[in-house]
Amino acid sequence: ARAMPTAALPLLCSLSLCAAVRLPPSAVRPVSTARAPAPQPALPCQADRPSAALPPLATAETWLLGAAAAMSLVPMAGAGDVSWVGPAKLVLSPVFTIFTLLFLFRTVLSWFPKYDLNAFPYNIAAWPTETILKGTRKFIPPVAGVDITPIVWVAIISFFSEILLGPQGLLTIVQRKGGF
Repeated sequence: ARAMPTAALPLLCSLSLCAAVRLPPSAVRPVSTARAPAPQPALPCQADRPSAALPPLATAETWLLGAAAAMSLVPMAGAGDVSWVGPAKLVLSPVFTIFTLLFLFRTVLSWFPKYDLNAFPYNIAAWPTETILKGTRKFIPPVAGVDITPIVWVAIISFFSEILLGPQGLLTIVQRKGGF
């Protein structure tokens, strides 16, 4: 376990509180360890403040700081225990394979636009992949009338499969060496 300086604990706790109630870090003052704690301001009710009161970036920063604070308070899990790696690989490998096949099937289906993707054999590939492809099409438009987003996802899945599960993948190395 890592030792944490006691001076940083009040600040990390206040940042965790910010993340929990979605306040900007300036709304919660860190508690001083040298003197009695200052009275904390009353937390505003969610209904009392408009939902757009915080800019999106401040909310994201607050969540990231709160998550970092929470992670620093907890000792690193799994540093010596690798019993989770085997089941994780057993789950990830078929998921990556199934989605790769579904995206490849979607690529072939895009060559034949007359088929209804809501009909039985085609909806098996269309329904699980359409939400992913719809979001990707906003960033990658069709090239010369051909939808290349399924191929982009095949490449992304292959990359993560190799990085995590391949012979030199992170999970394979952790499993082989017995820890981080």
